[in-house]
Amino acid sequence: MNRIARRLLQISFAVSGMMLCLPAGAHYLWFQHEKTNGHLYFGEYEEMLRERSPGRLDEMPGPQIRALARDGKTVSLPATREAGGFRFAMPASNATVLAIEPGYAVKDWRKYNNGIVKPMFYARLAGEPALAQKETLPLDIVPTGKAGEFRVLFKDAPLAATEVRVIAPNAWVRETKTDKDGVVRFELPWRGQYLLHAVHLERSAGVFESKEYEAIRHRTTTSVTVRTGAPTKVPTSWQASGAE
Repeated sequence: MNRIARRLLQISFAVSGMMLCLPAGAHYLWFQHEKTNGHLYFGEYEEMLRERSPGRLDEMPGPQIRALARDGKTVSLPATREAGGFRFAMPASNATVLAIEPGYAVKDWRKYNNGIVKPMFYARLAGEPALAQKETLPLDIVPTGKAGEFRVLFKDAPLAATEVRVIAPNAWVRETKTDKDGVVRFELPWRGQYLLHAVHLERSAGVFESKEYEAIRHRTTTSVTVRTGAPTKVPTSWQASGAE
């Protein structure tokens, strides 16, 4: 790609991000691989917001983190709660790591037109492509092995017509919907870590910790590192907020 074409792509990505970088209305978990350690954060990356403890980070009682081994087995990764997130030791530089937070309390989100829901949070740190589908999360965004292509799965079935948001290393945002096969494609012009984000509301009633809910709100992210491409400025200033 020549310099002019690359610059046009960057401008297109940035303009789309300016149009679509609106409040997501809710927080999510996401992975970041930082040197020898991995971190799991709670907040909104595009808003440069990481929740802290004491504070809203404590709404996450204990994410379950595990890595996928080459033999298909899973290895539990104990996490340490810190002031700004959860730290864990990365098993390998190109490992696939998964997280589930099943203990988040039932929420009355009727003012957001979501009803009374049981939120479920998931996160994937995409590693070696061959391990991508060895194990999936209940709601998952899985790399297909093709550059910039991902498949959204719900309970291992492709999820069509679902909005997926991609957040570039510089926090620009774009959105598109999956096709009939649950596939979504993005241009990833800059090197660095991208974050993909999807939500699915499952109309399934139940009870959690003696509280009834009308639906389960699944929210998932996938963190993927692109090692080639143009450099870009990565946000370095983070905030904490008590906003819903």
